[in-house]
Parts: sequence; structure tokens; C-alpha cells
Amino acid sequence: MIPYGKMFQRGEVLLVYMNNEPTFFARVESITPDRKKDWWQLNLLILAQPLKTMTWTLDSDQMRGQTFTIKGVPVEIRRVRAPESDEPETPEPDTKDGNVVSMFDFD
Repeated sequence: MIPYGKMFQRGEVLLVYMNNEPTFFARVESITPDRKKDWWQLNLLILAQPLKTMTWTLDSDQMRGQTFTIKGVPVEIRRVRAPESDEPETPEPDTKDGNVVSMFDFD
């Protein structure tokens, strides 16, 4: 195993690099075992207009971020991490003593 961390998980947002350039964002829709041992079917929702899905067959190392090639083009998949926020956290309102008002109740 290579030291790239955990395998990608359903729901994660990924950034796909091709030729060492960021190319597109995608969300992992599903991961299913392939018929070959230690290979996986990675189903991605491409986050661009128009929305598309694609399925790549990757081995366990590639599912952890190992670079691979498609028709001789280097491809790398990286997890997207949200940047740290500079804004202070807003505490949740205390609703124990308050009333809940439906925004759909017109009476």
C-alpha cells in the first residue's frame, strides 16, 4: 500500500488534475467493487455544466490518490478540503424557551 491515506468515500468532492493542471471537480456518487480483486468502480458526478456522470475503474492505490494515466495523460485525483473560516462561529439560538413559528402557516 502507498501512503496516500484512506480511499475516497461516497459524497466526497474531488478535484481531478490532468497533465498536472486542475481540470474539473467531481462528487463521488458510488463506489463498488470491480470483478477484478483490489479494483473499484468509482462513479463520479462531474460538477460542471452540463452535469454528467462517469465511471472510472481504479485500483486500490489510485483510490488513495496515486497518479495514473489515461491514454498517456497523467491523471491525479485529490480530495477537496474547505478552507478554514476567518469568521467567528455563530452560536446556535437557544430555542428551549422560544416559540417555533412555521413559515408556511398563513393563519
